[in-house]
Amino acid sequence: MKNRILGISTALMIGSSSVVMAQDDLVGLFDGISGMTTQSGGIVSFSERNIGADNSVEYIDLFISAPDGEVVIEANWLKAVPSATMPGQVTFTLSPVATVTINDDSFPAPLVLNIANSGLTVTADGLSSGQDAETLNYSVRADSLSITADGGDNPFLRALDITLENFAEDFSISMATMLITNSGSFDNISYTFDFTSPEQEVTKGAGTLADLEYALSFFAVDEDRMPEYMSGALNAFIELSMGASTGSSSMSDRNMDIVYSATSEGGTVEARMENGRFTFGQVAGAAEYSFSKLNLGGMPIPPFDMTIDSADMLISLPFSTGDAFEEAKIFFSLQNLAVSESLMSIFDPGQVISRDPASMVIDVTANVKSAIDWNNPEAAFNSGNPADIGEIQDIAINELSLSAAGVSLMANGSALIDNSMGFPFPTGSVTVTLTGIQALANGLVELGLIPAEQVGMGMGMMMAFARPGDVADQFISEIEFSPQGVTANGTPLPF
Repeated sequence: MKNRILGISTALMIGSSSVVMAQDDLVGLFDGISGMTTQSGGIVSFSERNIGADNSVEYIDLFISAPDGEVVIEANWLKAVPSATMPGQVTFTLSPVATVTINDDSFPAPLVLNIANSGLTVTADGLSSGQDAETLNYSVRADSLSITADGGDNPFLRALDITLENFAEDFSISMATMLITNSGSFDNISYTFDFTSPEQEVTKGAGTLADLEYALSFFAVDEDRMPEYMSGALNAFIELSMGASTGSSSMSDRNMDIVYSATSEGGTVEARMENGRFTFGQVAGAAEYSFSKLNLGGMPIPPFDMTIDSADMLISLPFSTGDAFEEAKIFFSLQNLAVSESLMSIFDPGQVISRDPASMVIDVTANVKSAIDWNNPEAAFNSGNPADIGEIQDIAINELSLSAAGVSLMANGSALIDNSMGFPFPTGSVTVTLTGIQALANGLVELGLIPAEQVGMGMGMMMAFARPGDVADQFISEIEFSPQGVTANGTPLPF
């Protein structure tokens, strides 16, 4: 499929053309493209060409075929209007309906994609004159844009329907620095798909998504310059936010059969490499998943639901080399994960184990300093000496908490790090509080999942290194780190 995407091939021919056309000579430009397509074995035809007073060009009954007919594009009309103020900028509009036909030897029948739009405009710089502009821009606007396909005689595609509402996208590239920026949004998207692979793997689904927005920026550099992102010489980011969504899907093959639906309040995701610091953040709202069928490897599981209130994450790590220590942070929060009784009853029909929702929080910070020479990073990673990579000055467990099945674990503490011993050694303490472990252990014994003797041995070990808390079934351990060793409530740990 060497000519699968004819539009990309055409764009490359336009961008690589060394002939600078006059700003308004779109006829000459398109005749040149048509000639190159014909010379390579393709076809470009139309029933009528209209040239407007504004030097616009409109093609009626446009037909474009890639060599060997692998891709065929047909439109009732295509119109190109040059900008009166921006050299080389052209705005395209397309008839409300167009088709793209893909003929592939691996397909038993052609695949026909129907493209419908309302208010679609595509504006691009540098198509005729203006290729030497400092920044080239591209933008798309559409009140609605949809792609549908009817499988017809094609057994692999049974259905495809994707519709975007109020779609907008802007793209730019600075030719001198190769800085690329891209942003876009749409109000709503709806989709339906039904695919079958030659191996009879069936995937189908449908859903909606509201209020999607995205933005990104990066320098398109070769592999040799990638370390410049770590040193802070180059910056990049990507941001994504979305609103409420609904969806349903099913997947089946010889080893699995899954049918589920989901709803979500939406959230945000961002990743940045700026000023030598990497940051990844995620905020996800409430979500619900409902599995009406789950059969994995011939093992059926009854229908069940799963809900979650929120899932948040933040990772922030400094990479740039300098004399000062900088804060690194890892944060993760999962709140109120609950699974329906239909699934829990498989393992615990008598409800011996608590059904309380599960939650987890990890909040750890540290002051660190990178020692990597980003002009030769391999030297640090291959030396075998951790100090050549960086140093940790101190670390703090602000919160480490886990609650599930009636058990809660809480930990917090801090330590200073001594790097003079050839490896990082902590001096400090961590307080660990465990509540409800005895009740959970007794429940597991009652269910026959753990022998009573093992539970007794485990609880005996815990009592040796923990003291009772202020409430029933609570144990507290003060773990201290020092050059003399590690102790729990003053008792040396057997390392």
